[in-house]
Amino acid sequence: MSNFRRPNADDYPDAARKNLEDGYVLFDACRYDGAGYHAGYVVECVLKTLAQLENRFYWTHDLCNLSRNVLAFLAAPLGTPQSAKYLKCLPTTLRYGNPPSGWQETLRYCTEGVIDETLATEWLLEADRLYQGVVVQMRKDGVV
Repeated sequence: MSNFRRPNADDYPDAARKNLEDGYVLFDACRYDGAGYHAGYVVECVLKTLAQLENRFYWTHDLCNLSRNVLAFLAAPLGTPQSAKYLKCLPTTLRYGNPPSGWQETLRYCTEGVIDETLATEWLLEADRLYQGVVVQMRKDGVV
């Protein structure tokens, strides 16, 4: 549990870790749909962790809008030097943030094979990079 745990028990940094671990377990079992699905939640939780650092909260699963909102306020004068530090690891656009071909929470309803090994690999690597660059670094810095 992180010190970012919310009163409703949402804990975005911890959820990012949990979903990343689950994504790799599913990937190793050749369950690429599940691995890709969890990778999207890692990114969502990383972005929501950054928003929470600035006392902002978003209740969406839409990675396009979420990343756009987080990037906008972190780049704005309202962003603190503390949160701006983590901006360098965020892409300006997410490779899988554009439905219908990109990640969306409704992937859990799709038939098997929608996410192949190549796509699951790309999504997991990007999710891992964001997790390492934001949540792991925030833990090292004593923020989370």
